[in-house]
Amino acid sequence: MGASEGSVQVRWLKQLARSERFWTRVSVLAGVGIGLMLIVQAHLLARLVSEVLFDDTVTGIAWPLLGVLLAALLVRAALGVLREWAGQQSSIRVRRRVRADLLQQLARLGPAYSGDQRSGELGSELLEQVEALDGFFARYLPQMALAAMLPLVILAFVFPLNWMAGLIFLLTAPLVPLFMALVGSRAAEANRRNFSALSQLSAHFLDVVQGIVTLKLFDRSRDQAAVIERGADEFRQRTMQVLRLAFLSSAVLEFFASISIAVVAVYLGFSFLGHLDIGYWDAPVNLYQGLFILLLAPEFYLPLRELGTHYHAKQEAIAAAERLRAILEQEPLALPEEGKGLHEPVREVAITSACLQYPGQADPVFSDLNLVLRQGRITALVGPSGAGKSSLLQVLLGFRRLNAGQVRVNGLPLEDVGLNAWLQQVAWVSQHTSLFPGTLRDNLLLAKSGADERQLYQALEQANALEFVQRLPDGLETQVGERGVGLSGGQIQRLALARAFLKDAPVLLLDEPTANLDRDSEVKVLAALRVLCQGRLVLMLTHRQRSVLQADEVWQLDAGSLTAVLTEVSK
Repeated sequence: MGASEGSVQVRWLKQLARSERFWTRVSVLAGVGIGLMLIVQAHLLARLVSEVLFDDTVTGIAWPLLGVLLAALLVRAALGVLREWAGQQSSIRVRRRVRADLLQQLARLGPAYSGDQRSGELGSELLEQVEALDGFFARYLPQMALAAMLPLVILAFVFPLNWMAGLIFLLTAPLVPLFMALVGSRAAEANRRNFSALSQLSAHFLDVVQGIVTLKLFDRSRDQAAVIERGADEFRQRTMQVLRLAFLSSAVLEFFASISIAVVAVYLGFSFLGHLDIGYWDAPVNLYQGLFILLLAPEFYLPLRELGTHYHAKQEAIAAAERLRAILEQEPLALPEEGKGLHEPVREVAITSACLQYPGQADPVFSDLNLVLRQGRITALVGPSGAGKSSLLQVLLGFRRLNAGQVRVNGLPLEDVGLNAWLQQVAWVSQHTSLFPGTLRDNLLLAKSGADERQLYQALEQANALEFVQRLPDGLETQVGERGVGLSGGQIQRLALARAFLKDAPVLLLDEPTANLDRDSEVKVLAALRVLCQGRLVLMLTHRQRSVLQADEVWQLDAGSLTAVLTEVSK
């Protein structure tokens, strides 16, 4: 990632921070207050030591000065807590908003985009990479303002006492941010590689967990465990490289800050010894002035050193922002959520001159495709795997836009109808039915949240699912595991049909509804389908001969073009 691209990420991060400027300013003001308290402490300590050694009236004023010094310490501690808390408030609010924006963007992009991504990688981006922004907003941004302000405040107190000491501060201060930037430029690239490795490792681990049954059946689980072990070790090494750069940066900053402080100490020491007669305004440096300047010297470089310490947080945030911005700026594949809606029953869906091509692929999935679906007719679409049947189904669902052509519902372009209004008219039964952790009742109510007990049992009966649901010990309250763990494929598919019956939508889209089912389950699913398809506009994607026999017309999609197999099937 080049410097110009990194500056783009920084501008984006700062734009995010604008919404929480109040908390950032509170953190900065608290930091300035801490700096002022440090100056007060240095003044009081220098005065106490000077008066104890050279002032005979010390017994009358020492205790009040100690009381003020204790009060300054307490105020400084309170301001430190306020500074950290305000920075965290800014970070928490920004990260919460970024995560909400990402989830909303993923919803706008639609299932077609999410299906093309590795879910483990997306999970890593929503969790780890958003969390990686914390240091930038909580610490780096406030510290950047403090690094510009506090040294100037300290110089305002040092220059009136000794212009040479102030000049040393002024000349040596740029060394700290200079070497910070030199070391930090390599940290940015290391962080970017680290996040990429973490995303790939997360995606691969989730893939292995999801396919653990298959790996066990083929006795490949040990091999995958070794692959994960190697990936985890590589990620450990990358993480240690990032930490090495971070510690190197801190060591370099500490070194140059120490050298600068030593130069000031040497100057003051030679001034006391009378070897240097330069730098003061009226009178040579006295004990109070020397102690005051020496006590302020570490505090002068402290904001710059802390900025260097937090500089790797900036580089980490830049690396995370690269992928987060890519998601947020991705053009939606799905249709707009809102539109004119439909004000009459769906009678016809017409696909005209449709062309779909995936980004980065030379050949289109299909081109110049024309198909008319009508109410009361079952249209079957057959073709080899990879011919584009599922892509066409995604277009009809509104999850993917056409490169050319249109989909019209009752003569109205689908994008004008709006995705939300269109999906209310559609029931979709996939070959990979999704059941979510919860009860059977919860999974059925996804189709119709307000359904009562009678409607639920009627839908189960129509889908030939009531028989096995009633045999379960807890009936509809039976807990379902991830992806329907605990149920057979046929049972899961019949539950999907029950959801379709419950929704009672006029448009029915079926994607291989009998795939991966045994003969007995297939017969039961097909029997339920015969009832479900009556009077609806139906498109069925299938390879099964039994399913084709249900259709009124059959079309074949192959090599990107559509040809009629049978326009009327006798049943």
